[in-house]
Amino acid sequence: MENIKDLFEQFIKHKRTEGHAPMTLKNYREHFNLLMEFKPDLELKDLTEKTMVEFFEYRDTRERAVGKEKVVRQLKNSSKATAMGKLSSFFTWLADDKRKCIESNPFEKINYPNVEYTDKRALTLDEIYKILNVINNEMRWQNLLLKKRNVAMINFLLFTGVRKGELLGLKLSDLDFKRKAIMIRGETSKSKTTRTIPMSFELVQYLEDYLRERADYKTEYLWVSNNDDRKFTEHGMKHFVEQLKGKTEINCHLHRFRHTFAVNFYKQKSNIVALKKLLGHKTFKMTVSYLRSLDDEYVAQQMQEFRLANFM
Repeated sequence: MENIKDLFEQFIKHKRTEGHAPMTLKNYREHFNLLMEFKPDLELKDLTEKTMVEFFEYRDTRERAVGKEKVVRQLKNSSKATAMGKLSSFFTWLADDKRKCIESNPFEKINYPNVEYTDKRALTLDEIYKILNVINNEMRWQNLLLKKRNVAMINFLLFTGVRKGELLGLKLSDLDFKRKAIMIRGETSKSKTTRTIPMSFELVQYLEDYLRERADYKTEYLWVSNNDDRKFTEHGMKHFVEQLKGKTEINCHLHRFRHTFAVNFYKQKSNIVALKKLLGHKTFKMTVSYLRSLDDEYVAQQMQEFRLANFM
């Protein structure tokens, strides 16, 4: 009988050849590692419905790091669904007719949790102004380069809605100031497809201001580290976000900026086809999920402008 850890590495290799993004592969590994933490001597014969139920009971009672403290916090339904989805992909691969390592996926008889996204993920205008004010006026940066980089980076997120991996993977050659366009390369994107995002006039100003300050850097990547002539890393981004959270007392998770862009582009342009293209989504269902932050006031305003004379 093959070792489950070796089989998992084969699964990751298979997913990599299918073109899955590094962040997706990382998520597969994180959930598998938690399963192994729960049962270090896990074998194929242990992949049963009972084991999976016990695993999620364990996840609901384990201590997790929240800031500097460790607390016990029950998983949200959305987190459970994500974990089940990642592990289920591996189990389905194991049960495939080509391998038959297990008889069936243990999740087949387990109902997925009902997920209703009711939280408002988009940042408010007041929160955006507070974040930008803190970066510009309250935080002490080692030099002007860091300040201009961080201001440009936050505005880049607000005006493009790119994912974290896409942001950090940007190269200078991806910016075309003549055409006012940004190329998001498929190799950095979760969807694995290349797309172009037009630059707004405001974003151009922030980028040009930052690029003048980083003129002496040789690295091909757009966002630079202060420690050396190299790209700004995921670790550096995490540290920056934690600093912002501490100073603003706002959850500055980068994905909130993506939601903020989506909601505000739709409110201003009402074009979900363009929004889908800009976000790099494969389906409209994915795009619609980003619009849950639309407030009742906006919906009411739309209804007030609804006229019989405009019917087709």
